[in-house]
Amino acid sequence: MGCLLAAALFTGCASTDSPSRPGHPDRSLGTRADGRSVLAAAAVEDDRLAESGKLYDDPLLAAYLAAVAARLTPPDASAAGSRRIQVSVWRDPAVCAFALPSGHVYVSTGLLARLGNEAQLAAVLGREIAHVTGGHAVVSGAARAGGRPSAPLGPGLPLASAAAVGGFDGRLEREADQAAMERMVRAGYDPREAAQAFRLLREDPVDPGKLEPCLLGTRAALDERARAIDELWRSRYAGLDTAGLVTNTEEFRRRVRVVVRDNAALDLRAGRFEVARIQLDRALAVAPDDPVTHLYYGDLYRLESQRAAGAEERTELLARARTAYERSAALDPTYADPFRQLGLLYYQSADNTQARQAFATYLTLRPDAPDARRVKEYMTELGH
Repeated sequence: MGCLLAAALFTGCASTDSPSRPGHPDRSLGTRADGRSVLAAAAVEDDRLAESGKLYDDPLLAAYLAAVAARLTPPDASAAGSRRIQVSVWRDPAVCAFALPSGHVYVSTGLLARLGNEAQLAAVLGREIAHVTGGHAVVSGAARAGGRPSAPLGPGLPLASAAAVGGFDGRLEREADQAAMERMVRAGYDPREAAQAFRLLREDPVDPGKLEPCLLGTRAALDERARAIDELWRSRYAGLDTAGLVTNTEEFRRRVRVVVRDNAALDLRAGRFEVARIQLDRALAVAPDDPVTHLYYGDLYRLESQRAAGAEERTELLARARTAYERSAALDPTYADPFRQLGLLYYQSADNTQARQAFATYLTLRPDAPDARRVKEYMTELGH
């Protein structure tokens, strides 16, 4: 089971929300019959998501996201009957975010890997939290409508699909935009980053046709959100003094770096090599001596070698993979994975002595590895 990320605490500045303003907590969600039905359905979907094995386990990231969410949640939300806000990260390279009426907000690794700063993160979380505190799942009849299936989410998640893929109707989406902008400003974030966040999320830096975003279903919908937020900025915040407002923090760079790195591995498995390279470069710029990043570079070059146009290119890529694996192993001699990868490269290049040594080190460091039996068979083939 994936690890549920820590819940946000309801702390922060005094709220200026009122019942007549968008995003105000729905005080009747837990008492109305349709509200109770939606909450029961949301609890089932939360359980299914928790049991999916796709939730991302990083306690420091959990604490960071909880703190950002807390700054964007009205302090009166819990008293108003809204659910306690929790944030979890969904392990998938697709651009995806959704909130269930239970108060649980989900964002994908692919989405986090696209965002450039904390203010953009606040814009995304602020909108999802506004959907929760505004009771939009009940207002829209999402539980009855069901929502269409979403490949990143899988079957049996109608509320999540309705929120992530289809979105809510235009009025509710505009309410969420307005509430998110208000809360960003109140929390001290630069609201100009909100529209930029949605522009970033719609862009594929390499192949715009290959990975359709889960978030709001289409790139056209993301464009519409960016345009609506631009208009909101011009009509309400153009005169705002942005001096001193937060755009980015060192905490964002540290916490999101690991997500960017790990999402690169997901993109590698999907064959999206250029996207993975961009993400690895970004991760390495923050932590040049991270052995895992160097391991993934080795995987990138090794996989690229399998598509090389000729023998010379293939040889060059394999040499770069070997250098990356060796760097990873040197940075952390207790890290087993680069030794496994080196063993395979040495084996394939008929360097039997180094292959045996690398495989032996791998098994010493990880004797209970799931592929230990296969590695021992390789060593038997290599002889003594």
